[in-house]
Amino acid sequence: MKLSDRVHLVGSGRNGFGMTDPFDCHVYLVDGGDELALIDCGAGLGIEQILGNVRSAGFDPRQIRQLLLTHAHGDHAGGAARLRASLDVRVVASAEAASWIRAGDEDAISLGVAKQAGIYPSDYRFEACPVDLEVVEGDQVRVGNLELRVHDSPGHARGHCSFTCRDGDRAVLFAGDAIFYGGRVVLQTTWDCSIQESAATIRKLAALKVETLLAGHAALALGEAQRHFDLALARLDHLLPPLQLET
Repeated sequence: MKLSDRVHLVGSGRNGFGMTDPFDCHVYLVDGGDELALIDCGAGLGIEQILGNVRSAGFDPRQIRQLLLTHAHGDHAGGAARLRASLDVRVVASAEAASWIRAGDEDAISLGVAKQAGIYPSDYRFEACPVDLEVVEGDQVRVGNLELRVHDSPGHARGHCSFTCRDGDRAVLFAGDAIFYGGRVVLQTTWDCSIQESAATIRKLAALKVETLLAGHAALALGEAQRHFDLALARLDHLLPPLQLET
């Protein structure tokens, strides 16, 4: 699904558009000209579907050189090992999340409690995957002739980061699970989820003044992204958490 000249949606599960495996997040393909990158990769059960969508969009999956992970939850990073085994990709993640991804640390990514809650199948496993590049706030990752800037964005999870880039005259935010369409959030009773950190992240990302908000699930804001931040900020200003995304 072409979203702009530079960005395509190539994966999406049951909390989105049902394009690939039900447990997948939104997976974005970024076109840097002579090089491609994926933002997140889904749970790992629909990798072939994702690559098929890349081909249907007119691209050769072998041009995918980088996989940028917003955070270590299974629906976003669980497919990293299979993707890395299929393609010559460099896996990029925050310095904090990298150790959990490398070790396949299911406790650190709250996979056990998520399975108990019915979010994943009981037999789902997170495959350990090498992380080739650890990034922190302010780092830039080059994808062909594009640069993506890293923004630490904890709240939904520790080690969460978001990415911005320029797409023509628009600033695009790949938000992961930091904020969603309608100014909504996903706050869970996991060890590393924090309302206070989420509030600080929303305020920081809102200050970027992006035009396009591409979150990890649900609807997309291809324009007027600030309206969705304003909805969240209005609640924060009244000491209320943003509304919860129904999943």
